[in-house]
Order: sequence, then structure tokens, then C-alpha cells
Amino acid sequence: MYSDKLLILRKFVKYFLTLMMVMFTGSWLLVASAEEANYLLGPGDVLKIAVYNNPDLTLETRISEAGKVSFPLIGEVELAGITSSGAEKKIADLLESGGFVKQPQINILVVQFQSKMVSVLGSVYKPGRYPLDRATNLVDLLALVGGATQDGSDIVTIVGKSGKAEYDLHNIVFKGDGVQNVQLKGGEIVYVHARDVSVMGQVNRPGKYAVVGGVRTVADFLSVAGGANPSGSDTATVTTVRDGKINRFEVDIDSLFRTGDNDLNVPLMSGDSIYVPRAPMVYIYGEVQRPGSFRLERNMTVIQALAQGGGPTARGSQRNIKLHRRNVDGVIEKLSPAMTDALKQDDVLYVQESLF
Repeated sequence: MYSDKLLILRKFVKYFLTLMMVMFTGSWLLVASAEEANYLLGPGDVLKIAVYNNPDLTLETRISEAGKVSFPLIGEVELAGITSSGAEKKIADLLESGGFVKQPQINILVVQFQSKMVSVLGSVYKPGRYPLDRATNLVDLLALVGGATQDGSDIVTIVGKSGKAEYDLHNIVFKGDGVQNVQLKGGEIVYVHARDVSVMGQVNRPGKYAVVGGVRTVADFLSVAGGANPSGSDTATVTTVRDGKINRFEVDIDSLFRTGDNDLNVPLMSGDSIYVPRAPMVYIYGEVQRPGSFRLERNMTVIQALAQGGGPTARGSQRNIKLHRRNVDGVIEKLSPAMTDALKQDDVLYVQESLF
């Protein structure tokens, strides 16, 4: 008894799923046919025009740049800007009003959709020109060209009659941003950017990185490059290229991550770069435990620098230290600094031998 009820339930579920698939397929076909029915003919489209019971009038022709076709008996007919069904009615009316065919039945098939072309360039698998034979949005088009390559980013620029706009595929796909999933009308140039934002210099993983969702700003790219290494400076030079103009500015790395300065943490694009130079150094020689070069930390004083060098030896003295510094004229000056004086880049401290 239980098995019979289970069998009936299974049959019902199978029937229900089959019915739903048929309904879904039917609705999809209706949408597709409706899109094609709303397609407006234009210059370059290739049409196959057939007249029922009149094979001599069957014609395959291309709509001219003027938007017209030349049809037997009735001459030139303007078809650009109307649908296929509108074109069928127009030709039928001309044939009947001219007395050539009584109650003609016309069928028009668009063989090639050439009037609404979109160019797809950049880092995609199948770049080229594609016809819009139905309502097509940005995601549909990128799927048609095989999507972005491994070197492609999520950033897409569309250049159309109304200007240039940038879109983020990550937001479209994962956040469902329908505003960015734009409808294409024909005539646009769609450019998929490459992963060529360079992070160079004193970083842990120098290289080129993709502009993708979640990796857009200066801080993002410094993060994926592993940040500045121990020899890296506290500042980075950012170079951007916008409309052919090069702009460079300095960012304080510590402040960028600590405060999230939006004025400096700008979004980067293809061709931009970040360079982290070697950190400024100070040099300590003479009677110190570890003479050599040391990283100049922010606001480092003389006594802090001596601590980096291990302090004076038994023969050295904190009271007998000379500071060699290059002035604005390039001349080396010999100074007698206080222990609390701040050091500058390329300063040289010399700990002299104590006389007693």
C-alpha cells in the first residue's frame, strides 16, 4: 500500500517537472521570437523575401546605405527603421496597389543582421565585430565572445554615441547590479581591460596585477603585492594615465592603511603603476658596536640611530659625535648634534674616540 502511494507520488512529480520544462521552454521561445519580431531593419541587413505562389519574385538582397532595397515590379522600397512584419506589409501593399499581385502573402527572413554591429576589443577570447540580432546586454555579449582571458580584468569600457562609460563585471555578476548590465543598441565599442597595473620597487611580490572586483584602489594593489618589504620606504609614488595625461603623486603607506585616506586611495586603471622606493638611510661609523647603514625611521633622533648601531664602543663617547650633512647647495657641513636632534636622509654620524 505504501509502495503504491510512493509510485503515484513519483509519477506526479515527474509529470509536474516535465510540464514545467515545457512551459519554460515555450516561454523562452516566445521571448526570443518576440525580440526578433521587434528588431528594426537597417543598412547592411541581408533579407530573403518570398511571395507565396510567385517564385519569380523570390529575392535575397541587402539593404543599401540609404535604407532601401530594389524589388521586382515596384522598384526601390525603403525598409530601414521598420520591423520585418512591417516590411512584409509595406511590400504587399505596393504589389497589390500596383495591380501586380492580388492579396499577396509576403515572408521576410533576416539572413544576416549587419545593421547593428558591436565591436569587442581587448582581453577577450574572440575579439571582433558582432551583430545584435536581438535584445543584448553587456553580459550576453561577453558570453558570446568567450569571456575575458586570463589576463583580462573585470573592468569594461563602453564607447558609444553618448560618450564613454566604465563598468565593473564583478558588481554585475556577483552583486546583481542591473544598472551596470547595460543594453547594447549597436555601434558601441566594448573594451575589456588587461591586468596591467604594475606594482614595482621595494615590495614583497612585485609584478602586474589585474583590476578586478575587490582589487581597485592603491591600498588594494599594495596589499596583493605583499606590502613594502623591510627595505621599502614609508611612501609610494603612484602614476596614473587618464586621457593621455600622466599624473604622479606621493602616498604615505602607513596613513593610507591606518586612516583609509580616500583622497589618496584612488581607483586605478589599466596602465597605472605604483612604485615603492628604497627607504631613506642614515650611516653610522666610528666607535660604534655595529657600524653601517640603517633605515631612517620616521622622526628618528640621533640617540635612536645610535641605538640601531648598538651604541658607542668602550672607546667611543656620546659627547663626541659629529654629524655630516649635505646642505641645499650640495656642500657637506660638519655639525655637533644634540642627542634629541632629528636626522635627515643620507646623514652620516661619526662617533669619535674618547680622549679620556
